[in-house]
Amino acid sequence: MSRYDVVIIGSGYAGLACATRLPGRSVLVLEKNPSVVEKYRGGFGAYLPIGDDIEAYGKSVFLEGLGLHVEGGLLERIERLEIRGYRERYSLDLKKPIILLNERRIKGALYRRALEVGVDVVVDSPVREVSFGQNFCKVRSNDDFEARVLVGADGSQSLVAHQLNLNRDKIAVLFQREAEVDMLDLAPRTMLVQVDAQGHWYVAMPYNGRYLVSVIQVLSPKGVPSNLDKLLLDRIERLDGSRCISIRTSIVKILEPSPVSYKDNVILAGDSVSAYGFSSISGALTQGSMAGASVSRFLAGSSYAFPDYEKKWRKATAQNKLELLKWLFPLGARVGAHRVDRAISTLTLGNSDGPWGLFTRAREIAALLRLFL
Repeated sequence: MSRYDVVIIGSGYAGLACATRLPGRSVLVLEKNPSVVEKYRGGFGAYLPIGDDIEAYGKSVFLEGLGLHVEGGLLERIERLEIRGYRERYSLDLKKPIILLNERRIKGALYRRALEVGVDVVVDSPVREVSFGQNFCKVRSNDDFEARVLVGADGSQSLVAHQLNLNRDKIAVLFQREAEVDMLDLAPRTMLVQVDAQGHWYVAMPYNGRYLVSVIQVLSPKGVPSNLDKLLLDRIERLDGSRCISIRTSIVKILEPSPVSYKDNVILAGDSVSAYGFSSISGALTQGSMAGASVSRFLAGSSYAFPDYEKKWRKATAQNKLELLKWLFPLGARVGAHRVDRAISTLTLGNSDGPWGLFTRAREIAALLRLFL
């Protein structure tokens, strides 16, 4: 049986970020897929301002929390948001562009950094069983391993979290179909967001010299999705899309927030512990980086390392605020094309901003109320 200081299950953003923070330790990363860089995350690779900042310079990005510069890490900048309902449309110039990340480049940079600090990465090695006590953790994969610390960065259906009895109830399920097309009737650097009368959400945007079109439906745990393939192809046709290159499917289980992130010598990071079972790219990097630092302290003898991690990563990734979104799910189900039309007509009512922009702020509040109520 091979022995390590740390075994990390999962080579996603959280797992690799954790590994890079453990130089001088014997570390093993186990990945069930045949490649570290090929698995893509949901959310179109969009950077969300949760966790450490990701700064874009030209076509490169800088991962602030890890001090890592990634050449070619930027795919697109989205500078305008276009919202459409049934008849109305509203365009908004973004004060800060949305950046779309090149996940392959970022994963590759993290992988190389992990190898540089001496981490062993084994792919095509699904974990079948884990067990742990106060002084050891055992992992059964293609081979058997033993470690002083186990890190569960193995996604929302985490085997490690399951062994910790963190069985989180499902709040909802998100179904997504996404297509990559050659051409689309869409302005440059513009993201289109549209909703139909049945509550299906459509998103379209430029993506690495082509375009992405996606249809999203959020249902209760026992809900049955619509024919999303038909809706997607219909939307592509409406947007004058040409040559569909690929279609991808994503199903995301939206889970109850996790009550804890560690027990004894086991610690969780990434989707396995984040609110609703999904963390942004920057959030996963932040969690992994903080988990790695805490594991290093734990191995050095600190009994406060893991309790400190739980408190700090929740604050760093705004978990308390994200968990409040649970109360908005029922309201989101009420949004439809006609409500969006009403909200847009309210936003475009009149041209005067009045003193100190009071009219503009009042219109924004009224539009929000008309969207949900």
